Amino acid sequence: MNYSKGLTTSGVLLTVVGAGLLAVGCSSTAHSPVGATRPDIHTAPTHVRWTDFQGVQVPVADQGPQRIDGVVATGYDSSPQGAALAAIESTVRMSIADDSQWTKAGQQLLVAGPGRDRWATARVQVSIAGPVREVAAPHLLGYTVTDYSPAKADIAIFTRQVDGSLTSNAARVIRHNSTWLLDLPAKPGMPSVSAVARTPQDMVNLAATTKEPPR
Repeated sequence: MNYSKGLTTSGVLLTVVGAGLLAVGCSSTAHSPVGATRPDIHTAPTHVRWTDFQGVQVPVADQGPQRIDGVVATGYDSSPQGAALAAIESTVRMSIADDSQWTKAGQQLLVAGPGRDRWATARVQVSIAGPVREVAAPHLLGYTVTDYSPAKADIAIFTRQVDGSLTSNAARVIRHNSTWLLDLPAKPGMPSVSAVARTPQDMVNLAATTKEPPR
């Protein structure tokens, strides 16, 4: 996701952080004990609706979040759908939280450790004073679950940018209590955000429930 000004600073931040988010593979995998029923990673969340955070529309569904308190959204099912919703919500919220919000976002949405510390060091160097202008806001299209277990999940988030281009954003979430926390790596690896020519056929389509602008 690349958010221009109003969001220029957060776009820079997300690039720095992301460094941040772990790149994930192209194949989708769900890990289950032998004999156990594998969770369906291709089923969409149920009763998807959309809410605004800082000018960007983010999805809310039966699988979470159950609690939204300003910048913090928590309470997700342990299912692949809950993991995906957490990855989307937390990626957006930590990326565009304003100067009064980002500390709380880091404390409650991110896994504690060197990755979060690295993000905080980058975030303190920029300023985000307000929401994304409507004309600059990207549109979240959907996601794929590229790897899943009840303890950890890798999600690819697909977004249409304001110039019509498509991007894929890789995120990893870790199960903690009754929610999922975004796990940022301690060291930069492959870019978390990459351009794509098209969305994959197995993408869980969230945009079907939004009013996406004409292309």
